[in-house]
Amino acid sequence: MTFIPQPSRLGHPEHADAPQPVSADEAIELLLTLASRNPHSRPRSSAAAHRAAALVRDTIGGLESLQVALTEALVASQDRLLAMKALAKVNFRGLASDEAISQLVEKALVLTDTSAVLLLEANRVAAAAGETSELETWAEVARQGIARAPDELLRTVAGDSAIIGTLDIDTTSTWHVAYFRPVDRPFATTDIPLVEAINSALGVVLAFNELHRREQARATVAREHELASVLAQSVITDELPASETLDIFARATPAALTGGDFYVFGQANDAIWFTVGDVAGKGLPAAMLMTRAVTVCRNTFLAHRNESVIDAFTHIEDELFDYLDDAGVFITLTVGTVEEGSGAVSLVNAGHSPVVYVHDGLAHPVPASLPPMGIVRRRVPGISTFTLSGEDCLIMGSDGLVEQADPKDVMFGYDRFNALCQNTHALPASRIGNTVFEAVAAFAAGTQASDDSTLVVLKHPGVAS
Repeated sequence: MTFIPQPSRLGHPEHADAPQPVSADEAIELLLTLASRNPHSRPRSSAAAHRAAALVRDTIGGLESLQVALTEALVASQDRLLAMKALAKVNFRGLASDEAISQLVEKALVLTDTSAVLLLEANRVAAAAGETSELETWAEVARQGIARAPDELLRTVAGDSAIIGTLDIDTTSTWHVAYFRPVDRPFATTDIPLVEAINSALGVVLAFNELHRREQARATVAREHELASVLAQSVITDELPASETLDIFARATPAALTGGDFYVFGQANDAIWFTVGDVAGKGLPAAMLMTRAVTVCRNTFLAHRNESVIDAFTHIEDELFDYLDDAGVFITLTVGTVEEGSGAVSLVNAGHSPVVYVHDGLAHPVPASLPPMGIVRRRVPGISTFTLSGEDCLIMGSDGLVEQADPKDVMFGYDRFNALCQNTHALPASRIGNTVFEAVAAFAAGTQASDDSTLVVLKHPGVAS
């Protein structure tokens, strides 16, 4: 190895000799010669001696710098080790708890020898330790520091009297930790490893907290879905009313998270009562409301079987409106009757769709004459009347069919639904219903349904198929 000493290290300025490269071996030989008392063996040029001395000084300086760096590294490593030992003493048995976080924040206060430590979730103080008299002031300093450098994992503010760290964890919120000291005792670079170690421990606890919260949410949703499915199966029956003249199809398919779809039939002396409805919302709350609605409709069809459609609808509304209003939800539904002898249909549509009457091969959507039940009370409903005969049919579905999306997030839509009803109207009711479900499933191409799918088909061919 060859060394070139710096000019500033050459000693006396009166020497004009240009510095020449000196190897380590040459430097040692020169030093040995200088150390000898034999005048005949001294170097012929004092410049060489200066070069050797400069080389030694440079080498010693480099060794001193290396020693300082090693000392700082050892101190930092020792600080990190002490911090981790102290953090390890915290009881993490309840990792998914606020107590574990509070313990860590208190421990961070002691380890960093700070005046206060703040844990912020989305700029809101979630936990704090230390002096609280200036809590709001410190919180505002932290928020301003975060706003100035939102992408920094670690930043100092307020003249290095505060360090703010961003916790790199996968949570729905952004978390930061802020450490504060008096202005006359600012943070130094040697404090950074300790702060990083504490931030890492806090991040682990918060990550476990988030994981625990997500697992609880998933378990709750799964349990609600299970209960909702049980409720739906208990109130929606596959048994259809017996009729010698009507051809009836009915099917309700729950989505992954059961919604509030339902259908109900009732039988009078010479007519069939029907309703198709959808409670706003999903999961257990919607299923509970749906159960109540089904019970009210069944009771109405039993107790008021010989009354008009308007009277039956009004009774259902009276029974459900206050309950819906208190819950802040609504129900879309169609209520009607079809006479077994003539096929005459009378129905009230309260915000429900799709409802399609196919006559002479053409699909005619039946519009709503009222808003959904639970929004406005005691409005006089309009009645839609028509007669089913031959290949005519009444098809009532739920929005889960028309709103089913394909892999490109395109919905099945009302146009496709109406065209499908029109193209299949000559088939028996069961084949119409099954064809609709098959067509929607083919359109979805594996895309999961986001809502229940319900369909009721009524035909009056004269003799039931």
